[in-house]
This record gives sequence, C-alpha cells and structure tokens, in this order.
Amino acid sequence: MQFSSYINHLFSKELKLLISLSQNEIDFDPNNKILSEINWDTFLHLVLKHRLVSHVLKHSDKLTNKIPQEIVVKLKEIKLNQSKISLEYTSFLIKIANQFKSNNIKFISFKGPLLSYELYNDVGFRNFNDLDILVNKDDVEEAKKIIENLEFKCIYPMIKLSNRQRKVNYSLSHHYHFKHKQKNIDIELHWSISNPKSFFGVATKDIITNSQVVKISGIDIPYLSTIENLVYQAAHGSIHQWYRLFWLKDFSELLKKVNPKQIKKAFDLSKKLKLNRCFLQAINLSHLIYKEELRDYKDLYINRNLIETPLKSIGLTDLNQQGISGKIKSIIYRLKLKPDSNYYFELIYRLRTHLTDWELLKLPNSLFFLFYLLRPFLLIYKFLFRK
Repeated sequence: MQFSSYINHLFSKELKLLISLSQNEIDFDPNNKILSEINWDTFLHLVLKHRLVSHVLKHSDKLTNKIPQEIVVKLKEIKLNQSKISLEYTSFLIKIANQFKSNNIKFISFKGPLLSYELYNDVGFRNFNDLDILVNKDDVEEAKKIIENLEFKCIYPMIKLSNRQRKVNYSLSHHYHFKHKQKNIDIELHWSISNPKSFFGVATKDIITNSQVVKISGIDIPYLSTIENLVYQAAHGSIHQWYRLFWLKDFSELLKKVNPKQIKKAFDLSKKLKLNRCFLQAINLSHLIYKEELRDYKDLYINRNLIETPLKSIGLTDLNQQGISGKIKSIIYRLKLKPDSNYYFELIYRLRTHLTDWELLKLPNSLFFLFYLLRPFLLIYKFLFRK
C-alpha cells in the first residue's frame, strides 16, 4: 500500500479533517457531505492531542455553520488560555535570560516561545508545555539556583542529590525539571539537548557558540542556529514518532522559512551526525501530510518502516503507549533512526542505574556500587508494584 493510500484509507475522517484544516491554505470543500459524518467530540480530542488549536481556528470562519458552535467556542477558550500562559512563559524566559547574563552563564533557549515566534511571529501560536533552556554542564548547578530563586521547585529529581549521585546523573539524564510554586509554568534546564547526548551528537558548548539571537521585548535571547534547528526538529520529531502533528507542522513551516542552500547544509549536517534517516523521514512526512516539495530528496532511499511507524503513531498513538510489545518495537525503531555504535553504547550504558532507584532506596555514597548490582531487582519491583 502506498503511503498516500494508507492515509486515505486508514486515517479517520476526523483526523483527515484536522489535517485539512491545519494546512496553510484550506484544501477542504466546506460543502463536502463528510462534515455531517464527523464525530465532533473525537475531532476536538484530536485537535488537543495534536496541539493544533491555533491552526484550526485560523480557518474556522470558512466553516461557519459547518463546525458546531460549541466546538468553536471551546477551541477559542483553549486558545485564549494558551496565549495567556505563553505570555507568562515568555516573561519568565526574559527574567531568566537577564539573570543568566548577569551571572555570565552562557545559554540558549530552544523550542517553546522562540520557535513559535520564529515560525508564526506570535509567541502564543504554538501549544507548548515548558521552557527548554540549555547550559554548559559546569553552569548547571548555578543556573539551577537562579531558577529556584524565581520561585520554581525542582520536581525531577525529587530528592536532593549527593555529589556522587549528581555526577552519575549527568550521564544518565539530560535535564532538571522545575515547576513554579504558584503558576502553571514548567522549565527544563538541559545540559544536553538530547538523551543520550550522542543521539543529536553536537556538544553543548558548540550549540551555544553557534547560536543566533532572537529579540523579544527588546531583549536578545540566544536561540538554536538555523541549520542546527532544522536538524534538531527532524531528530526530535523522529524520536517521538511524530505522534503529535504539531511537530511535523512546525518542521514544515521551518522548511518554508529557509532557502534550498540552507536545507542542503542541514541535510549535510544530518549526514555528518548520522541523523540523515531522521531528516529524510521528516522531509517525506512533510510532503505526505503538509504537501511540502520533496526537492532533491525524492530519489533518496528511506526504510519503509521509518514512514509507516510515524503514520501509525499519528493515526493511533506512539509505540511506547502500546504495551510491552509496543515498547520493544519502539526500541527497535530508535535503533534504526541512527546507526551509530556510540549511540547504541550510550543507550545501554545509561541503564546501569537511575535516580528513581535512589529515590526508592536510600544508600550512603560508600555503598553506591550496590545500585548497579540491585538494578535488575529494582526494575522488577517497580514494574510489579508501581503504577
């Protein structure tokens, strides 16, 4: 079955309508009888799952009396709240940027409000759930204190790490997660842009050095360079199987913002980083779903499974949410994305212990080695007795 045929036959009516309404130019006949067959509760669920509220509302006036008024009203309420929260996120990003600069902490922001501003000229257009900030590992703990002084609480990890645990955690994880004590604001403070760090494969200091600057409210905020952003968005969407369409929509819009020479540079970088399968997957899916031109990539081979898997995830849900067999398939899928021995080694090596083990079992630093020996038993315990 051809991929376009798969979409036509196996995507639900509601999902196909959502894809039509999230195009830049609506490609759907408002008089099509299929509108009378739409389950609007299912449609609303899909809009929220795929985080495409703003994109749908952009065309809602063309479907007056076609989409039930209560659905439009609900979407507008969600959009209003989304815009309000986005402004609060942006306000905190500016505060953090000023604090970091005052303390000579080099950083970049990625995804979140800056990506929304870059793609849609509106920090509140995209639906995002956190601020992502990247700093060098040597600056993490000082940056953590600055964020906590802005009334954020670290919720990942929940425990206070010892020096030994902190050092090991740098190689296991790639971020701290904070939540504001009063507001519904989340921040992820990264020392690596991916986990494991070898997946993206560019050193944090180089990402920060290569960064561009975005001006928000008169403040210069460092942001991922254009070329690295293209490769990163492809890699990030790929690792999540593109199961939320807004990732693919963002990548498609990013393609429109750059010229063929920049896309060629991004593809060359993806080959250097052994992420070319991710990049080709993103290009092909953008063509299938959002009608982006394949340009010079139409004849380049890509494994069929690397297209089928995300299409199934978009239509249903990602493999990690499909039980044990789904998790096994997810591991196989990840291994196919980047054929690289360092990446494979890190995937295995980071399994040796985890901070959730340290939360479960309190051991002094002198007995830390026992966590490695107890790891299989702790995994079984958590699988059997923790939901």
